[in-house]
Amino acid sequence: MKITFYKNKYIKLFQIFLVIFFFFISFHEAQALIISVNVPEKYTEVKAGERLYFEVEIRYPENPSRKDLRLVYKVLEGEEIITESKFLKAVETQASFVDYMVIPESAGSGLHRIVVEITDYEELNQEVYASFNVVAQKDEMKIYFILIMSAIVFVGLVITLQIRRMKKIIS
Repeated sequence: MKITFYKNKYIKLFQIFLVIFFFFISFHEAQALIISVNVPEKYTEVKAGERLYFEVEIRYPENPSRKDLRLVYKVLEGEEIITESKFLKAVETQASFVDYMVIPESAGSGLHRIVVEITDYEELNQEVYASFNVVAQKDEMKIYFILIMSAIVFVGLVITLQIRRMKKIIS
């Protein structure tokens, strides 16, 4: 009877070992993807209508071959999307690039976020973001318009006064 007990004990241990072994093997498709987005210090404050430059870094060290990744760039004002772009990039183990988006003229001043979402056509889906400020744009065109109109009015007034003076001298 003792021999049977040891036999059953070893069979049970072997079965437990197999269950644990197959449990860990089932996770073989999990691959590490590391993405980051960074807004350079020079572009942490931009005006509406200007370009916002940012750096995107993708590290996919366990990827055995080239993989097409879909990148979606979104600029958020609060929770509202004010502009969006979509790209397809091929990545093997790593990629790093500088890209830009034009901030719409209608963007209000304050804190905004650039969101980078990366997906493949299977189960991969990651999202990262960085913050930046949109500063109030001085309305320089208005100032130039007022200065030019003032100069035209001044020149017109001087010409009118000169014409009146010439008429008085002639008469």
